[in-house]
Amino acid sequence: MISAKNVTKAYAGDIILDSVDFKIGNNRKIGIVGKNGCGKTTLLKLITETEEISSGNIDIQNEEFGYIPQEFNFPDKLIGEYLEEKLALGFENYKIDILVTQMDFHKYDPYQEIKTLSEGQKMKLKLIETMLLEPTTLFIDEPTNHLDIEGIMWFENYIKNLNKTVVMISHDRSFLNNTVDEIWEIENKKILRFVGDYDNYKMEKLKLIDKWDAEYTRFLQKKRQLEQLIENVRKIKDGKKRGRAVESAKKRFDREITLNTKEKYSEKKIKSLNFDTDVRSSKLMVRLEDLSKSYGTKEVFNNLSFELRGKEKVWLFGPNGMGKSTLVKLIMGEEKPTAGNIKLGENIKIGYFAQKQTRLTYTKNLLDQFMETTHASYGGAISTLRKFLFDKDTAQKRISQLSPGERARFAFAIFAYNDYDLLILDEPTNHLDIETKEVIEQSLSSYDGTLLLVSHDRYFVEEVGITKVLNLRDGKLTLC
Repeated sequence: MISAKNVTKAYAGDIILDSVDFKIGNNRKIGIVGKNGCGKTTLLKLITETEEISSGNIDIQNEEFGYIPQEFNFPDKLIGEYLEEKLALGFENYKIDILVTQMDFHKYDPYQEIKTLSEGQKMKLKLIETMLLEPTTLFIDEPTNHLDIEGIMWFENYIKNLNKTVVMISHDRSFLNNTVDEIWEIENKKILRFVGDYDNYKMEKLKLIDKWDAEYTRFLQKKRQLEQLIENVRKIKDGKKRGRAVESAKKRFDREITLNTKEKYSEKKIKSLNFDTDVRSSKLMVRLEDLSKSYGTKEVFNNLSFELRGKEKVWLFGPNGMGKSTLVKLIMGEEKPTAGNIKLGENIKIGYFAQKQTRLTYTKNLLDQFMETTHASYGGAISTLRKFLFDKDTAQKRISQLSPGERARFAFAIFAYNDYDLLILDEPTNHLDIETKEVIEQSLSSYDGTLLLVSHDRYFVEEVGITKVLNLRDGKLTLC
């Protein structure tokens, strides 16, 4: 069992978590949600003792931790070599074999180099490494970012049937609905606990907001009544009585306000986004003709053909490693096809959001990077960054100082600065918090242009108004 009392965490005087209490145990499955930068990853690091608390106490009884961070790097080794080093006793290789079977690691080859694995395979390797420790409680930071849809569905089933306590940070709403017993939301440096899945949390949170609003309204009414009382006693003609009455009324006012102050609930989220376009539905946006791509002797796909027309919203999905990002890069001219042709529509503005934001220079501050990339004026840059919840002080931070979620939000601020006729989005929601996803969903749902979307976020896909689904698998493109 893990229990915490009055835990506070601050960095250089900036409080991230303020006097929080919680208990973890009894094989509960807990999902942690909240805005990017609110302290979710910090909370996991405090519990797993990879960071020190500023004050308070975390009591840990008979627990062995397993921790899978949001981003992980492997050494340049063979898979089997790496895992054998993690064994407590060298002769217990059978434990690896058991976990490989449990993880459904079909293509496990102990002599394969780790760097050649897909992101989903690396996630399974990290999970095997962690489970070799035989943890009683498992902490995982955004696991679905590394998995395709099939991998996510496998992982959902694995977590549901795992006889251990699991605490996960996730922004994948479908995944949370299918795995957790309770939701913890970090908001205003506190932890709010909701029993049930994500959908239940949303309903209960709305009720809680209604309750807070009602309490704030009653507080304002009480404040006005006390203010009126002070005004009334000031009208007493007897100066001596008036003085005592005013002093008494002021003491009552100060006591009531100090003990019962309520603040209006304010949800801090980015404003709605608008992408304008006047492209006709018949206009050709992209045409692939017998497109093939290989890397040396490895064929990614062969003879792909399809057309994308104005106002279509297409979801391109398929297992990891089948070439979805490669196809997008070919369309954008970042790679060359082995055979076949790609034709883009004439006079169209294309917005491309890449899966990995390699164009960001981590040593630059947000403001300089934004102005350099978008050619925006100082005022325009500050205004847009504020819209995406980066104030003037934050705009002076280096990009390297941002959390992965904050970097993703910053990258989307750059992307959303202009209007486009065709949006090509390759896993745009990785690391984004749920509130930001919801704003993007609403914007894409009302977007009157053309969309080509690569995403493993099922909830997100359902909300944006997809009109066509393409499955890229085993080198072939199929219309579903």
